[in-house]
Amino acid sequence: MDYSYIIIPLIVLITAQALKLLTDRVNGNFNLRNIFISYGGMPSAHTAFCVSITTLLGLRLGFDAPIFAMALVFTLIVMRDASTFRQLLGKQAKVFNRFISQLPSSETQDIPRFQENLGHTILEVVAGAVWGIAITYFLNLL
Repeated sequence: MDYSYIIIPLIVLITAQALKLLTDRVNGNFNLRNIFISYGGMPSAHTAFCVSITTLLGLRLGFDAPIFAMALVFTLIVMRDASTFRQLLGKQAKVFNRFISQLPSSETQDIPRFQENLGHTILEVVAGAVWGIAITYFLNLL
């Protein structure tokens, strides 16, 4: 079995997460725990991972292969989900948290706050896609 089909995308995922920590540091909100418990940020690691798998399949099996087409469809779904649906959930969480904060504290002790940064901007998704393509192409040459 050729393990590079999973190793290369995992390297892309790990490096995208490391890049995300670097951009967090530059933006002044560095927290190592964010790599494990947080969504969002630059670049989209989920997008980078999915694009890496799709790119690798295209490079090795051909861009006309049925498996490439299937991977592309799933990758586009992940990218759309990250930039629209999850971002909308984050906006709703922000409204819900604001509503909870206006209630008396005695009524809100058992109500958890929702994470607000759930999705990605289009730029973060595109950056993840570019990262996924570039690193996969480079690693595939080795």
